Amino acid sequence: MLTNAAKPVHHARFMGQVTLAVFLLTASVANCFAEDKLAQATVITPPDGGRDVLSFGPSQTVEFESQNVVAAAKWIDTKGLPFAKAYGIDSDTRFTDPDNMRLHIPINGSVRKGDVVLISFWIRRPGAGGQPNNAYLFVDAKPGVTSYQYSLSAYREWTQHVRSFVATDDFDSSDSCLRIQLGEAGEVVQIADLRLVNYGAGYDIATLPRSTIMYEGRNKDAAWRKKALVRIEEIRKGDIAITVVDAGGRPVPNATVHVAMQQHAFGFGNAVNSEVLGAVESDFPINPKKKISVSWVEAQKYRQIVKKYFDRVTFESEFRPHNWKMLQSNTESWRRKNRIFVENTIPWLLDNNIAVRGHYIGWAPMDFNSVEKEFVGNPDGHRAWLWEHMADVLPATADYVTEWDTINHIIGWGSHTYEKEYGGPQIYAEIMAEARRLAPQASHAINEGKVLPDGYKREPYKEIIRFLNDNGQAPDIVGFMGHFGLTSLTPPEELLKVYDEFAEIAPRLQLSEFDVEAGDDEELQADYYRDVMIASFSHPNFVAIIQWGFWEKMHWKPAAALWREDWTLKPSGQAFVDLVASQWWTDETSETDIAGKCRVRGFFGEYEITAEKDGASKMVHVTATSDGTVVQIQIP
Repeated sequence: MLTNAAKPVHHARFMGQVTLAVFLLTASVANCFAEDKLAQATVITPPDGGRDVLSFGPSQTVEFESQNVVAAAKWIDTKGLPFAKAYGIDSDTRFTDPDNMRLHIPINGSVRKGDVVLISFWIRRPGAGGQPNNAYLFVDAKPGVTSYQYSLSAYREWTQHVRSFVATDDFDSSDSCLRIQLGEAGEVVQIADLRLVNYGAGYDIATLPRSTIMYEGRNKDAAWRKKALVRIEEIRKGDIAITVVDAGGRPVPNATVHVAMQQHAFGFGNAVNSEVLGAVESDFPINPKKKISVSWVEAQKYRQIVKKYFDRVTFESEFRPHNWKMLQSNTESWRRKNRIFVENTIPWLLDNNIAVRGHYIGWAPMDFNSVEKEFVGNPDGHRAWLWEHMADVLPATADYVTEWDTINHIIGWGSHTYEKEYGGPQIYAEIMAEARRLAPQASHAINEGKVLPDGYKREPYKEIIRFLNDNGQAPDIVGFMGHFGLTSLTPPEELLKVYDEFAEIAPRLQLSEFDVEAGDDEELQADYYRDVMIASFSHPNFVAIIQWGFWEKMHWKPAAALWREDWTLKPSGQAFVDLVASQWWTDETSETDIAGKCRVRGFFGEYEITAEKDGASKMVHVTATSDGTVVQIQIP
C-alpha cells in the first residue's frame, strides 16, 4: 500500500545488450516451475527486415526510479535461458501505485509515424503466488506523447510478451523512450531480453508473431468438446410433452404452442457489489471500491445484466465476519451500507427471484486474515469468537441466504490454519455441524482454490472431504475456485478427469469463483472461458457455475471481465451470452397434431408455455425436470 510519507526518488543507471528470442507459447503450462525455468514454450525468431531501435543490457543506459517505496534494481545472471542476464527489481511493497516504480529505457533508433514496430520481452515475478499482478508498458514518442500502451499480467514464471503496433507519431531522437510502470507488479520483478524492432512503413503487421497460449484441447474440432456437447444434450435436457384440450376436454389440433424458458435449473451466478445493486439514485455517484466511482446510469446497466443472466449472487464482502460486524455498528458510512443492503438490495434480489449465497463463515488461513490472526495460539478464544459470529449472522440471514460458503479456503496456506491451530481437522466437522444447526434451511458448501488451476491442492482437498463424510458432516456442495490465469489454463479434458475423481466422494460440485485472466489476449480468454463452461456444464455432478465478477470497472481482475467499462461485450462475454442465453436456452414454437399433442425437447428449468388457437389462448407455468414433464393446457 502507499505510505503517507514520500521517500526520496531513487535513480539507478546500468548498461548492456542482449539478443532477441521471440517465442510462441504453444502448450499447456505445467503446475510448478523451478528457478530459471520457462513456462513451456517454443522459441521462434522474428522475421528478417527489421532493425533494433532500443538497447537493453548491462552496458546500455537503463534508468530505474522509485518513490514512496524502498526499492533497488540490478542486473542478475540467469541459467539455461535464451538470455544470460535479467534486470531485477526488489522492493519492500507488494502492491502500490503503478508509477511508484518505473523503468525508462531510451529509444536510440529512428521511428517515424506509420512504421510497424514489434516489441518483445520476458517478465516474471519469482516467488509470487498464482495470482498475476499488473504491469504497464508505454512507448513514448516524446514526453507526454505515447504511441503505444500495453497492459500485461506478470506471473511467477518467465513468460514472454510479443506484440506489434503502428507508430502514431514521429519519435524524438533525444527524448523518446520505453517506460514500464511496475508498482503493482510485486516485491520482486525481473525483465529480460527487451527489444523494440522497427519494420518500417508498409510492412504487413498481421505477419508478425504474437505470443499466445495453445492449451491442449483448444482446437475447434477437439474430441473432448464434441463428446461434452453430446453429453449436455443427454443430461441437461428432457422432453416436454404438451397436450392442448378445449373446455370439454377434447383435443385441439393445430394449436400454436410457445415454450418459453424463464430460468435454468442449473445455477448461473456471479459475485456482486451490494451498493451498486441497491443504492437509490440520490446516493449516486458512489465509490464502492476506493477510487472507483460508479454513476446511476452505470448501476442501472449493472442491475439489468444481473437480472437477465444470473439466478444467484455472492456478495463480495458483506458477509465476511469483520464486515458483517461493521454493518451492525453505528459508524455512519457502515450504517449507510447496511441501510442500502437491508432496505434495497436484498428485497430487489428476492423480487427478481435471485438467490443469495453467503460468503463466508470460516476462513482457514488465519495468518492472512486481520481479524482471525489475533487468535493465533489461542484456539479457545478463536472458537468462542467464531461461534458467536455464527450465532449472530446465520439466524439473521435465514430468510434470504440459501447457501453458505461455510468453510472457505478449507485447506488454506501459511503456518496457522484452523487445522494446525486446533491440532486436527475435527474443527471443520464441528463448524459444519454448528452452522447446520443454526441455518438448517441453507445448503452448506466448502470451497478451495489451486485445485483446478495449478492443481497442488487436489489430494489435500479430497482428504478433507473424506474426513467430513466419515464424520457425518459431508458438505452439501464442494466448490472449486476456478481463477484461471495465463500460465494455469488446465486442459479441459484434465478438468473433466478431476471432476470425475471428486464426484466419487462429493455428489454435488460447482465452480464457486470462476474467471479467466489472459492479459490482452481476448480470444484466448474467450476460448478458454467457453471450454471451462462447456466442460463443467457437461458433467453430471455439476450444479452451478458462479463467476467472480463480470464488469471491467468492478472486477477484481479487470482483464478477466466479460463486459468492458463502457458495457461493450468482450469476446468472452459474447461466449457467455451465446452459451447461457442461446445455445443452452429453450424458446421454441410448435404445433399440436390431430391428437392435440406436441413435444419439445428443452433444458431443465422454469417455463411459461402458451397455447393459442383461433384467438383463444392460455399460459401455464411449468417446471421441466429430469423426471419427465407432462403438461395439459385447456384453452377456454
